[in-house]
Amino acid sequence: MEKKARFLPFHAINEYMLDDYRQLVIQSVLGNFNKLSEERQRKINSLIKNHVRVQGFRNSTVAPLPLKINGCIDTYKKSPEFVAQILGAWSEINSETKKTIFGYLEERSWKLLPIEADRSLLPGFMLEWPKEDSFEILIDSFREKYPDYPLSDDDLSLMVVWLSNRLPYEMIEGLFQQETEN
Repeated sequence: MEKKARFLPFHAINEYMLDDYRQLVIQSVLGNFNKLSEERQRKINSLIKNHVRVQGFRNSTVAPLPLKINGCIDTYKKSPEFVAQILGAWSEINSETKKTIFGYLEERSWKLLPIEADRSLLPGFMLEWPKEDSFEILIDSFREKYPDYPLSDDDLSLMVVWLSNRLPYEMIEGLFQQETEN
């Protein structure tokens, strides 16, 4: 029996993000824009120019940072492509955290795309999440393994979601065990 992956569009992540945290992620990306690859900068600027409205600016990319961040929030809520680029950029900026959490998830037998894969090219987030690895369990286990790692629970959770390309929409018992038995 062939099993087809089902996806939620990237902007579905907004159901799992608090407003303040959404703003922090966008602020982190736009505030560290010069640290991003040229390709990522180009894609984000193009999306901002075409989809973000900042009053008083014909071209939103040249608006002052606080105004641009506020303008991006609505786009982040509505545009799967914008979310994909922002989260891809966010993971690029947080590359050390990305490596640490990637290794952590592999140790827990999560099936992941290679770390260097551009997840923003995917159609969205997969729906299935391993029931035995709720956010609480993952956070507690991570804190036990890395007690001094300076990372907020929100950042940890978001990096898990991004690297696994999954949202906890359907909690599945033994998700990764089933895949290895076939």
